[in-house]
Amino acid sequence: MISGARNLAYISRGKRTYGRKPIAARARGYWEIEFILSGQAQPNGVPCDLALGSGHRLYISPPDSSHGWTDKEGGVSEVFVLHFRDAPDELRDCAPPARPTLVEISKKDYQDLSPSLEAVWNDSAAKTPRASLQVQQLLIEITRLAIIRLNPSVVSTDAIDVVQKTLNWLEQNIGEQPDVSDAAKAVGISPSHLRRLFAAAGKPSPKSELTRLRIEAAQRCLHSHWTQEAITQYLGYSDVSAFARAFRAICGMPPKAWMDHNS
Repeated sequence: MISGARNLAYISRGKRTYGRKPIAARARGYWEIEFILSGQAQPNGVPCDLALGSGHRLYISPPDSSHGWTDKEGGVSEVFVLHFRDAPDELRDCAPPARPTLVEISKKDYQDLSPSLEAVWNDSAAKTPRASLQVQQLLIEITRLAIIRLNPSVVSTDAIDVVQKTLNWLEQNIGEQPDVSDAAKAVGISPSHLRRLFAAAGKPSPKSELTRLRIEAAQRCLHSHWTQEAITQYLGYSDVSAFARAFRAICGMPPKAWMDHNS
């Protein structure tokens, strides 16, 4: 794959009057990534049923896709457009050839991508190593999002692996009082992406799982005859009362009653 800033052929953003001046269908030579941030813009001239919608959407069009752009009559949409000369194999595998593909995204999905989009926008003309890395990072993030939305069977396999690695790391480091950001960093992804993978794997949120692991660690400590004060310090609760409340919320009884019941 073409690396770095050379891979970015075009970048633009702003309002588009496709509803008054549609763009005629024509073959495109590049990968076209178009975020619809507001309005009802959509590709035209393609044999696919893409209903006009509103809100955040992403269209991914591979090279040689013949399409234009339209909107509701008189409509104006806000867009962010990028053209890449090449794309990761993973994006090729999940995006159907020769036509635009609609990727449903949320406002939060776009917000998670915004730092990388802004970095590429600000440095798009630069030919520096930093600009090159920013383009590569952005393509990786777009590819991850496309895989999550378009190929959930692949995601679920990857997600299960990442989830298990995360849970193992949290359990091994529970005494260091880790948070979700620490866990995400340990497995090499962002906290928001980690939350998406937990959801894709059908698991509770990372925060919920961290709470569960802390209480399980507390139970092991109680069986080893630790005092509640020592457990509170070990697991990072603010005080013994906070630990007892958290324990009761999960176990249905305070620590001492739980020990009496399980001894």
